[in-house]
Amino acid sequence: MSRCFGIFDILENPEHESFFRSFIPRKFEEQQIVCDCNTTENSVFVVLSGELRVYVSYEGREFTLFFLGPGEVFTTHSKMIVVAKKPSEILVTSLKTFEEALVAIPALSVSIIVSLGRGLGSAVRVIEGLAFRDVKHRLIYFLLEIAKERGHKVDDGIAVTMDYSLEDVATLIGSTRPSTSMMFNELVRDGHVARINRKLIIIRDLKRLQRLTETSTDEPAMTWMPDHGDKAATTARPRKMTVPS
Repeated sequence: MSRCFGIFDILENPEHESFFRSFIPRKFEEQQIVCDCNTTENSVFVVLSGELRVYVSYEGREFTLFFLGPGEVFTTHSKMIVVAKKPSEILVTSLKTFEEALVAIPALSVSIIVSLGRGLGSAVRVIEGLAFRDVKHRLIYFLLEIAKERGHKVDDGIAVTMDYSLEDVATLIGSTRPSTSMMFNELVRDGHVARINRKLIIIRDLKRLQRLTETSTDEPAMTWMPDHGDKAATTARPRKMTVPS
């Protein structure tokens, strides 16, 4: 996402001072609900810091759709559940105020389209995985994606720092913790993955792991990892902002 269309660039622009002042800061502790399907508040919020998980729940099962990071925009009336994955702060304004700003600030529309489009794409990929792939394949796609996003080469393969527990991974791939644990242990037992400690794994051979998914020739690529766009535009800038009092 281009810096000129970043939401923080817009909010920090002196020309948009009145729009910025319409936002109210709110802080959430880890696992605190931001909004859910029963929320009646009709607001739009921007993530200032931390990370939020967006998911749906059905008959006791949770399905993580995507994550929201600094600079991303969402709404309280989505009928999805939004919870703080870690201590987070958001800026909230009314939907009416935001709609008026969309008319007055054309660049704002671009930042919203990018943010919501990414979230919709992630949700579609989750549904696609649930419909067409078994748990083992969904887990393998997840491991391949985190290796691509944050892995680094070591003597034994690709080392990856895991920020997610097995329960987190299970909700990301639309499975249960026992099933995810069983499939992960199978990959470890078969020599595809080595668990060094709770936060570090090593994927022995990416190509060999990829071949386990090649059950058909027309499977589209999957992306399970949260993508917060241009990190230079979103992650670094919030630290400079002074939230409205």
